[in-house]
Amino acid sequence: SFAVMPFLTAGTSARQSKELTQTLDCELSGLCTLPGSTLTHAEETLTRQMHEALTERLANELLPQQEVTNRFLGMIKQADETPRNLAQRFGQQIKAHYVLVGIIWRFEQRVGESLSAERPASVAFNSYLVRVEDKQLMWQDRFDKTQSALSDNLFNASLFFKSGVKWLSAEELAEYGIEQVVEDFPVPLLDN
Repeated sequence: SFAVMPFLTAGTSARQSKELTQTLDCELSGLCTLPGSTLTHAEETLTRQMHEALTERLANELLPQQEVTNRFLGMIKQADETPRNLAQRFGQQIKAHYVLVGIIWRFEQRVGESLSAERPASVAFNSYLVRVEDKQLMWQDRFDKTQSALSDNLFNASLFFKSGVKWLSAEELAEYGIEQVVEDFPVPLLDN
């Protein structure tokens, strides 16, 4: 079985240093805003989008997200715990074999309208798949994008045309990012 642990939000100091590697083993107190009893809008959005994207790939292996989120919010999190250790402890509680850990680095809304933005949306997050049995990292990926005008960067052509030649909201950009990350998700690995 597989669970999407609600995404964690990187703390201000972690975001400023932009340390995107080795974050799975940093203490929550130095890395993230300690998870509270509710999810922020960004955490809720990316968790839901990740669960929906993985539902197609994992079918009956994916635990129901509302149940997973409720159990996570009810857990006591330790400041000296790492995301990897939290994933293992959480996975053991809900009897999952694998836990997806997400860390949000940036979730900035577009300023302006979809046809004329003063500032584009910007989203960055890491995703890690942890095997609960031994805390082994089975897969990781990251998404880090600020939408730019097609004339500024032709590498963004697929994003711009997929979005209908408009400026995306942070939610829409996050959904695009989740789609990109899930394309490389190791479904055959889970069959072992």
